[in-house]
Amino acid sequence: MQSDSLHLTKRGIFITHWAIELMAGLLIFLMISGMFMFSQPNIAMPMLNISSFLTTWAYPCLQIALVIGIMLTMAAPKASGVAPWGIACLLITMATNIWPIVVYWRDLPLNWLGSMGSGIAPFAQAILFTIMLLNLAKWILSTEQSDDLGNPKDRQDIDKWNKSVGGLQTLLALSLVFFSLLCGFMFLPSLQTLLFRMFGMSTMILPLLGVFAVLALVAGFSRQVYRFNRLLSSKTDSTTNQDSSWRQVPPDSLRPSIVLPAVLALASYAAYQVANYSMAPAYLQRQLAKMKLDFPLGTEPTATDTFIGTQSPNLTLKTMAGNTLELETLKGKTIVLNFWATWCPPCVKEMPDLQRLSVDMADKDVVVIGISNETTDKLQGFINANNITFHIVSGDGWPSPYNRISAIPTTYIIDAQGTIQDKFVGARSYDQFRTAIEKAVANPTDSDQNKTDF
Repeated sequence: MQSDSLHLTKRGIFITHWAIELMAGLLIFLMISGMFMFSQPNIAMPMLNISSFLTTWAYPCLQIALVIGIMLTMAAPKASGVAPWGIACLLITMATNIWPIVVYWRDLPLNWLGSMGSGIAPFAQAILFTIMLLNLAKWILSTEQSDDLGNPKDRQDIDKWNKSVGGLQTLLALSLVFFSLLCGFMFLPSLQTLLFRMFGMSTMILPLLGVFAVLALVAGFSRQVYRFNRLLSSKTDSTTNQDSSWRQVPPDSLRPSIVLPAVLALASYAAYQVANYSMAPAYLQRQLAKMKLDFPLGTEPTATDTFIGTQSPNLTLKTMAGNTLELETLKGKTIVLNFWATWCPPCVKEMPDLQRLSVDMADKDVVVIGISNETTDKLQGFINANNITFHIVSGDGWPSPYNRISAIPTTYIIDAQGTIQDKFVGARSYDQFRTAIEKAVANPTDSDQNKTDF
């Protein structure tokens, strides 16, 4: 075998392998951080800061390494059939980098940003790389089979490459199943609802299953690539002239047809970085403005909140159990009215304090109510995962002053006579809530002086 046959290809496989492994590790870290956001916000926030740094700096470097690795892997002889799949992988990479630019330019919703880059693209890249290895293994196997099968060593080589092909085929099949489920979960809301119902409406079980599935695929991927590299190294290092099947195999080379897609992929990454500095800031400002308009739950924090000290309108609320809850039925109790959302980190952070508050002050006739405009399915999943026992309701279109909120969390303290005594914009601690409640309980509004609709 020629000493420079598959030399560049081996280097490319090594680089691509580790780029994919490290991206998988980053993905697992992000998934674990997201799970802690619901159960342990105090632990999650430092993890999210680390993941933000890694996503900003490490992930782009890994993408660059992957482009270089794929290009080198495609240097294998044309007969191996590796190049077309490598070009497809580079096209996925280009689409990943160009997609955010399209989102910025067309002013698409914010959640569309993650649907290509950190969502499905890394899995698609790993699958295409697995197909590249499978094609290369099949080509090497066919080359080995052209040898004199009377040689015991040749028969051993064929058996080893047969096992490698079988292992890569199994890995590819499992990866395609996982990829299909991932795409369905991301783009089919009905499938999300079905899975949540199957697993008892828990928002924690599916992420846990996702972590285990990714870990299993990473382990299988590592095993197959390690086996492939070991066989390839032993073949290229053990013989040069005695192996007749390899005498006519051309050396690998960086052909223009594989260099150009790699250059375009790197150029698309450069364009993405430029767009992050030139287009992203204005886009994020527009999206934040839209979110404020689309979340009609109350007012901005101002120094002229004239409704403090006035009577709260009656609200008719629907609990998760489908029962009707009206504020007028809570006359004589102090109400903590919290407007929040599951996607809001500060909201999630103060939930344990509100839960503790609802338990500790129940004997003082304090009622905590959380209001979100999200679906009941999403809210129920959060309730189950975090053992929330106070009232959580879904809805919007509330009367003034609750119809103009644009910053969440926002919390109102309403005394036993139905008067709005205080308002908090942003997350608060247990002690801050308790102090405000005790003040409202100790200084109730004169019900005759401030008559209400309650």
